[in-house]
Amino acid sequence: MTTKRLSWLVTGASSGLGQSIAIAALQAGHEVIGATRDVDKAEKTNPDFSDKGGIWVQLDPTQKDSYDQFANISREHDIDVLVNSAGYAFIGGVEDTSEEEVRAQMEVNFYGPLRAVRACLPVMRAKKFGHVVLISSGAGFIARPGRGVYSASKFAIEAIHESLIQEVETLGVKVLIVEPGAFRTPFSTRLVTPAAHEVTGGFSESYKGTLLDSMVTMSKGITEVPPPHLVRGCPNKAGREIIKAVDNGYNYLRMILGPDCVAAMDQKLGSLHHDLEATKAIAMSTDIDTNEKV
Repeated sequence: MTTKRLSWLVTGASSGLGQSIAIAALQAGHEVIGATRDVDKAEKTNPDFSDKGGIWVQLDPTQKDSYDQFANISREHDIDVLVNSAGYAFIGGVEDTSEEEVRAQMEVNFYGPLRAVRACLPVMRAKKFGHVVLISSGAGFIARPGRGVYSASKFAIEAIHESLIQEVETLGVKVLIVEPGAFRTPFSTRLVTPAAHEVTGGFSESYKGTLLDSMVTMSKGITEVPPPHLVRGCPNKAGREIIKAVDNGYNYLRMILGPDCVAAMDQKLGSLHHDLEATKAIAMSTDIDTNEKV
C-alpha cells in the first residue's frame, strides 16, 4: 500500500477520463502534472485543476521532440506515476480508410504513449519505484466493425505494455492497462471518419446496409456528451478507482471498467475458447513425426 505523496504525470488531463484521473489524484493528496496541447484552453475549462495545485505543461505527444519533453518533466518532477490518457478514435471501414489516416491514428494512440513510457522509465528504474498506467479501451481486446484502425492502435500499445510488465517486474516498476467501456465524456464527440467518404456518410456505397454502415452512422454527428440513460459510465468513479489501485496496490495487468466492457471481455474470452477447442486437435497434430523423414 502506498501512503506517500506521489508525483503523477497525466496526458490528456484537460478532458475525459484524463481529467477525472488528474482531479482524483489531486484530491488524494498527490502532485499532478497535467499534459495538454493548449494550456490556455485547459486553464479556462478546468479551473479546479490549478486551484487544487495541479501544474499544466504544454506538450503534444505526437511530436517527435515530445520524448525529450517527457524526459525533462520526468526528471524535474521525479515522476512516480505516468498515465497515458490522450487519444482519439477513428471510425471507418478497413477498405475505406487511407494509409495517412491509419498513420495519424497510430501517431496519437501508439507512438505518443510509447514516447512517454520510454522517457519516464529511467527515472522510475533509478529509484526502483513507479507505475505505468495506460488508459486503453474495450477496443484494445475486441475489434468491432468500423473500429479496425482504432482497435489496431490499442491492440498495439497494449502489446507494448504486456511485454513491458515482464521486463520491469524485477525493477520496482508496475504496469496497469485500464480497459474502459462507454463513459460519459466528450470522447464520442471527437470521432474521426474517412475523409474520402464524407459526402456518403463516412463509408463507401458498397457497404450501405451493412454492419459498417450501422457503426459509422451511429457514431457520426455526436456533438454532446451522451445523457445518463444512454451512457451510464461515470468518469469520476473510474478516476477514483484508478487512484485507489495505485495507492492500495493491485495484482493484475488489466482493470476492466464498466458492465459493457465486462460483457465485451466475456465475449472475447468465449470466442478465443471456441477457436482453441475447434483447432486444438489440428494444433496438436502438427509436430514433426520422429519416425517420418522430412
